Amino acid sequence: MTDIKIPFGWNSYQTCSTNRCSYSSIQEQGVSYWNDSNIIISLFFYVAIAGTYNITLQSAEVQRSAELQVSIPSISYNYLANFDTDSLNLSLGAIQIQNSGYLQVNFKGTNSSVNKKAGYYPQLNSFVLSGSKNKNSIYYVNDSFSSHFGRRGPSVHLTYNLESDQNIQQFFNEANVPKYWDAVGTYAMAIGFDYGYFGMQVNSESERRILFSVWSPQSTDDSSQISDENTVILDSKGNNTVINSFGGEGSGGQSYLVYPWVAGVSYQFKLVGQPSTNGYSVFSAYFKDPTNSQDYILIASWKRPKTQSYLSGLYSFLENFDPEKGNISRKVYYNNQKAIDNLGNQVKVLSAYFTYDETAQQKQRLDYDGGVNNLNGYYLRNCGFFNKTNVKQGDTFIKNK
Repeated sequence: MTDIKIPFGWNSYQTCSTNRCSYSSIQEQGVSYWNDSNIIISLFFYVAIAGTYNITLQSAEVQRSAELQVSIPSISYNYLANFDTDSLNLSLGAIQIQNSGYLQVNFKGTNSSVNKKAGYYPQLNSFVLSGSKNKNSIYYVNDSFSSHFGRRGPSVHLTYNLESDQNIQQFFNEANVPKYWDAVGTYAMAIGFDYGYFGMQVNSESERRILFSVWSPQSTDDSSQISDENTVILDSKGNNTVINSFGGEGSGGQSYLVYPWVAGVSYQFKLVGQPSTNGYSVFSAYFKDPTNSQDYILIASWKRPKTQSYLSGLYSFLENFDPEKGNISRKVYYNNQKAIDNLGNQVKVLSAYFTYDETAQQKQRLDYDGGVNNLNGYYLRNCGFFNKTNVKQGDTFIKNK
């Protein structure tokens, strides 16, 4: 038999049973410093092989007397866990899982006198399942993988296949994040290319952005290390566009417009790219809101050194950049793609193929999806621990005209 130890620091999230509650600390060592009975700590894992499992809760410290209500809503499991003062392990009995798919295990402190005397609720370190003969019966983010990227969830991409990839000067796309799918941390990237990316973000409960970034030809995550000859230069910008440099995932020039875009609206994105003088190419991003009368507005235009190129490698992606929000699902539709070459000829977009990042490739997370809806366009979905669909890496989608 195999014991499967699922670490809280890689696989758990906090929600709240009221409109407002305090925060626990979810770090790689586990969940700690929580004493609000409105807090719910939810642990997620994927069951590939149904069966009976014995479950145990592990802490990293000998506990004071305390109580936790443990529940698994999908299988109607409820258990009042009473902690001893002399053990790191607490048996929670056995569970019968009849179907494969994601399981959510909730932990909530009670308002009992025991907990009020104890102060903080028990630290949660690992959740252990015993009874499996197959180590691949359970999938979860393991502690040898990045907790940051594991808790963020998988990023998913669509790469566009054009009838010709020669001298593409303009590319158009529409992005529509449906209502209720616009969680904080969402980046619905509408037009990516070999040298940058352009799309819309949910940065906080009160701020949203239209973001356009261009990478420097110098390979570094530290923007302060970019030499003058490799610096991306601002050529022009919109009236309210904010200009920065960026690092962390490559480095380069960043531009964004704080803009209150709304879920359920199809926003229009236009990218123009072409060779310029002195070894530069110029890449310019334009945005249009169809709910008002204005035409496309300029976000920014950047000159990239050591580059003589039109647009190439055209794609879109959906990601979550907030690790605390990886338990919330996101979705975006991309529609009405159009490409124009440097002679003004329209180039057909034939199809799009699906890929995902390392988090999905290593099967740390299986909550990803992509496809085509002939009314709304191509779509991407990720995060939220929905049950895996049949989409595979490299699947190609074709829209009916």
